[in-house]
Amino acid sequence: MKRALISSLVAVGLVGCGDDGKSVDTTASSNSMTGGIMTLPGTTVEPTTTTSASDPTTETVPTGTVGPTTDTETGNTTFDPNDCGEAVVDIPVVTPNVMLVLDKSGSMVTPDKGYWDHDGDDANDDGIQDADPMMMAQATPKITRWKSLYSVVDFITGTFQNSMNLGAVLFPSKMAASAYNATACPVNMTPEVEIAPMNGQAILNAIPGADETDATIKGGTPATKGVKAALAELATIQDGQPQFIILVTDGAANCREDAANNSELFEQYDDNLGMVVGDAFTNLSIPTYVVGIAIKDETSPTANDGNPDNTNAFGKLNELADIGGRPRDGDVKFYDTQNQVELQMALEEISMQILSCTISLDPVPKYPDYVEVSVNGTMFGNTQVTTCDGSENGWMFTTPDKNEIILCGTACSDFQMSGVLDAQYRCPNSG
Repeated sequence: MKRALISSLVAVGLVGCGDDGKSVDTTASSNSMTGGIMTLPGTTVEPTTTTSASDPTTETVPTGTVGPTTDTETGNTTFDPNDCGEAVVDIPVVTPNVMLVLDKSGSMVTPDKGYWDHDGDDANDDGIQDADPMMMAQATPKITRWKSLYSVVDFITGTFQNSMNLGAVLFPSKMAASAYNATACPVNMTPEVEIAPMNGQAILNAIPGADETDATIKGGTPATKGVKAALAELATIQDGQPQFIILVTDGAANCREDAANNSELFEQYDDNLGMVVGDAFTNLSIPTYVVGIAIKDETSPTANDGNPDNTNAFGKLNELADIGGRPRDGDVKFYDTQNQVELQMALEEISMQILSCTISLDPVPKYPDYVEVSVNGTMFGNTQVTTCDGSENGWMFTTPDKNEIILCGTACSDFQMSGVLDAQYRCPNSG
């Protein structure tokens, strides 16, 4: 079944200069009821009837000749930018659809590989805290990579679920066995969690708990099937919003669907992963962010150990990040994380890249110097910042036509987490 998801909205209050010269504030919050006008997608917006002046220095335009109108076919309110009348206009905000493709293979919890220095206090692995080695203070105990991944997913979904529609796929699925055959490689045809708004708790409920061990966290690394399942889910979404995949893994892909035997299934790298990810980016405009967990830059030996032979997982993920269309700058193209702190930072960085702080203004304001912007209740007013390099908090126009703004500093980060932005179109001398 095709599903159309609700997108966030920027509520823009067009503040009119009435005949008495006083302003009329019709600002509405996102997805709220103001003045009897429900600002929801697909809802007919009925304009308020006002008498407006096209310019404070000119004569008043007769009532009914200017101001907002409603298209009865589309339900969209339009506004004459040459007028300073009163209306509420819904401006769609980009609400991306993001599939988390999460590695649930046995290596995430095994005693020999699955535990790591999650807080980065023992880089040399001597059991002593690096910060104060002379005191011989014991480093914190290592935890499983899966426990760290669960914690980071908890944080990311809780932080950004207001701004992104989220879903999740596990590879392999919970049905995977700890066996040297195809039973270690299943992936559900439908995702563990379908794309939806406010989906953080649903994702946490669907994936194994933080303290699960090899009784549940087991199987191979069928990353290709995981990405395919994510793409199949994204194909059902018809809301016109941008789509992304975040692939998180701790090793090289195996479990090829066309493997002739168990040796090919586990001891050969699955090159189909690059083809699937590349096709998604090139032909479907769906980029894939690649996140590695404790990946070593070394070539694996030839052995019946369930890991692709003669394969450098570090190099493969580097290639995959390039193919996926969202490589990092520098020599390391994927998000290389060696502890939980780095893993959380990587997912935060990716989320903020996905969530745009650039907002199109339609209609274009007649008086751009009198536009006022607030984000999640914090007023930044009508004074623009001079730079958007992170040193200033606020907003600025991005085009000479003044039809687009960008949020900067805390204004951007607050918007990314809340999805709530209000703008007011004011008039000269409106007060």
